[in-house]
Amino acid sequence: MMAIRVHEGSAKNTLIFKEATEDSLGTGAFEFLDYFSVFDWGRFLNSPIKFKGVAMAAVAKKYFELLDKSGIKTHYLGMKDSTKMSISLVNIPEAYKNVPLNSKNYLLPIEIIFRIYTHPESSDLRKIKRGEKTYRELGYETMPEPNKKLPSVKISYSTKLEARDRVITKEEARALSGLTSAEMDELEELALKVNKIITNHCEKAGLIHYDGKIEVAKDVEGEFMIVDVVGTLDEDRFMVKIGKDKYVDFSKQFLRNWYIANGWKAIVNEAKERAEERGVKDWKRFCSEPPKLPEKISKLVSEMYLTDAEARTGEKIGERLGVKIRPLKQVAKEMYDVQEAYKKQND
Repeated sequence: MMAIRVHEGSAKNTLIFKEATEDSLGTGAFEFLDYFSVFDWGRFLNSPIKFKGVAMAAVAKKYFELLDKSGIKTHYLGMKDSTKMSISLVNIPEAYKNVPLNSKNYLLPIEIIFRIYTHPESSDLRKIKRGEKTYRELGYETMPEPNKKLPSVKISYSTKLEARDRVITKEEARALSGLTSAEMDELEELALKVNKIITNHCEKAGLIHYDGKIEVAKDVEGEFMIVDVVGTLDEDRFMVKIGKDKYVDFSKQFLRNWYIANGWKAIVNEAKERAEERGVKDWKRFCSEPPKLPEKISKLVSEMYLTDAEARTGEKIGERLGVKIRPLKQVAKEMYDVQEAYKKQND
């Protein structure tokens, strides 16, 4: 079947075969790509990560299967091939407008974020350090510390369809999404259940689940279902402990760290500030192109995605691709050494 429309994303395309209507789901597919994006840039076309699409699709498939076994509704319909996933589609509401109560068959215009550990690069930590918010204002019982587990999983919300995501309160999320207070409580319980499934499963592979998010829709019956993908190295942040007080990011955060260390993130921040000062939407006009990943980093990140996929799915993905994949801890140790070397180099 030919797609009638294609939405190009930074790391995957969404192929639309049949549009959703007011009272029926549409059909489509995700096409996972070997690209990534950080800091709102869009696809880094000059730095594809070999086999990333295959690895991401395998992990996404695994977690949809786990959610299904737990009785959680999703829009997953099966795999077309190693990088294409069949999905149901819902209607997309208009940005910046509250969805009417009792609506059905639509995407909630929010992301539900869960935090289990405090990541060293946590946006909440930055806000506290800059004096913008106190830890209590951000909903913490005690002052969060890097790499420390929180007393309980912290749920927060951000917008999904706006030009720039913004953090919102539970009440703002409820109003924007057209939900009742009871439905918001149900939504939080769903997020906690999904988080528990991901956390328990990834720990068996040697990963520490720091934080993540889910996207949710209401189906034609008005029931919640998980959409997009969950638990991948792009959606959530994971770390691997490789020694006493030694942790390394085992997710897309590793790539963010590299662009922070070499100074490009500071260039992005400055460009965004200049654009805002001048009332210009396209901040990229004031920003240099992202530096191309060194071959050593690119290969290591490719191995990160593949070893993660093998460890969490049990599939012999490397064997299928003709690629030798080392144990997860071994890859993590090299990632740590490389990251420390780049930090010293750019100090």
